[in-house]
Amino acid sequence: MDNYIDERTKEQFTEDTAIREAINNIYNMLAEMPKEKRLAFFEQISKPKDLDFIKEMDGIYYVVCAHFNREQREDMITKVNRVLGTEV
Repeated sequence: MDNYIDERTKEQFTEDTAIREAINNIYNMLAEMPKEKRLAFFEQISKPKDLDFIKEMDGIYYVVCAHFNREQREDMITKVNRVLGTEV
């Protein structure tokens, strides 16, 4: 791990070199792909942005980030409401 000073905040932070290497490997992989394959790659890994949402209950805000199985019968909002006990 490497230590750095953030020039904006003057705080020290540690960069995990394993994560940096993984990111560099992804960049290299994408750089070698033709444009069409890169676009297909990003389309495959992207998800609709409206699946993430914020729910407020009693002054507490819950940020919900969706991870889902496309074969489930219940949609995310219904599931979160059920889990939180706030079914409509």
